[in-house]
Amino acid sequence: MDTKRLLVFGSIIIAVIVGLTFFASQPQPKQDETKVEPIVSVSTFSLLEAARAVAGNAIDVRSIIPLGSDAHMFSPNPTQVAEISGGALFIYNGAGFETWAESLTNTLPKTTQILDMSQHVALQKSEEEDVDEHDNDEHADEHDHHEEHAHQHGAYDPHYWLDIDNMIKMTQTMDAEFSKLAPAKAEQFHKNAATYIAELQKLKSDYATGLSKCKNRTLISNHDAFGYLTHANKLENVSVIGLSSDEQPSAQTVAHMVEVVKEHGMKTIFFEELINDNVSQTIARETGAKAVPLQPLENISQDELKSHQTYLSIMRENLKKLREAMECR
Repeated sequence: MDTKRLLVFGSIIIAVIVGLTFFASQPQPKQDETKVEPIVSVSTFSLLEAARAVAGNAIDVRSIIPLGSDAHMFSPNPTQVAEISGGALFIYNGAGFETWAESLTNTLPKTTQILDMSQHVALQKSEEEDVDEHDNDEHADEHDHHEEHAHQHGAYDPHYWLDIDNMIKMTQTMDAEFSKLAPAKAEQFHKNAATYIAELQKLKSDYATGLSKCKNRTLISNHDAFGYLTHANKLENVSVIGLSSDEQPSAQTVAHMVEVVKEHGMKTIFFEELINDNVSQTIARETGAKAVPLQPLENISQDELKSHQTYLSIMRENLKKLREAMECR
C-alpha cells in the first residue's frame, strides 16, 4: 500500500474514532424516565373546574360523567369504572348526589385514593327533610313522595358548589390533595389555587352587590337545585319538585305553584338546563311568566364546552338572569 493510500485510510480511522467519542459523550434520553402525570377522575362539572384550575398541566384531570347528560341519572359503564380504577385519585361530590359512587368506592384498588368532597364543605339540610307546617292534609301524599326522594339523596342538599364559599373550600382541598399526590409540583398548585380563589372572591362580591337591591327576592324553579345559591344571597327558594330531577309533580303541586307565581307577581320561572322543562313551561303558560334556563352547574353541554364556558362565566350569566327576573337595580 503506497503512502497516499495509507494517509487516506488513517484519516478515515481517526474521523470514525472522533465521531464515536463525540456521540458517546452526549447524554442520551432514557425512555423509561419519561414523566407521566397522575390521573385524577372526577364526577360533577364543578369538581372538574376546580381540579383543572389547581392542577394546570401537572395532573391529568378526567371527567367521568359525559357532557350534556343529566348528572343525577348517570351510572358508569365498565370502561368508565376501569378508568377510575386506573387513576391515582377519584373525587366525587358526595352527600348522596352520585348514588353509584358509594358502592363503587368499595371495589376500587388500594392504589386509587378516594376523596368525598362533601366532607370538606359546609352542607345545609335538605328542605325536603322538613315537612312544611303550613301544608294541609291534601298535600300529605305529596310530602311523603318528597321525603322518599330526599332520603335517596341523604339528609343534605348535595348542590353545595353553588355557594361560592364552598367552591373556595373545594379549591383549597384540591390544592392540599394534589400537593400530596405530586409534591414536586406543590408550589405550582398553591399559586394556581390562589389565583382561582381570587377570581371566586370577586364573583362572590359581584353577587352580593348585584342582588342587594331587588324588587322581589323569590327564585321559582322546576327542580330544587338552587338552595345554596339562594341561601348565600338571602333569597327565597321555591321549587316545583325536590332534589331528584326525575320526580314527577302532581297536578295539585303544579296548580299550587301557579297560585304562588300569581300571588308574588313573578315574571320568570326558572328551569334547570339539561332536564325536561315541561313543568316550567306549563306554569309559564298559565301565569303569563317567562320560562328561563338557569344553570346549576352539575354538568355542561357540548355547546357550552365549545364556547369555553366555565364555572365563573356561567355563574355570571346566572347572575344576569337573576337580576333581570328579580328586577334588581
